[in-house]
Amino acid sequence: MKEKFLFGLIILQTIACSQDEKKIVLFSTESFAYTMETGWEINGTVRAKGFEQKESGNRYSAKLSYSIDLETQDGRLLEGIDSGLVDKTANEKIDELEINIQFQLDSTYKAGGYKIIFNVTDDLSGKKQRYRVIAS
Repeated sequence: MKEKFLFGLIILQTIACSQDEKKIVLFSTESFAYTMETGWEINGTVRAKGFEQKESGNRYSAKLSYSIDLETQDGRLLEGIDSGLVDKTANEKIDELEINIQFQLDSTYKAGGYKIIFNVTDDLSGKKQRYRVIAS
């Protein structure tokens, strides 16, 4: 009897531990810069998955807020240079969302060696993720 109880307890603990909490995962990043007369236009993309979804009447919705920081070649951190919200509703579960950014830098910024930092918050769960991308 004790052996069955112990075996059942081990199985229950294994199941509980295997159900990891969902995390936002940021992946598949791209970034590029265009020269302009007055400086640079920076564009970037990152894909997200693992966010919470709300279901209502066979409609699914997800919301991700983001802000963008830029680390310069000399290590300075420019915080909040871009921000926005991705708010999507669909008739089926949403596998992933794409976050697109665009901002400008003046001509005092030289080419190469920057890091774009995506700060993403899942508005439905409150979970946050930070992801660095090297932009050249």
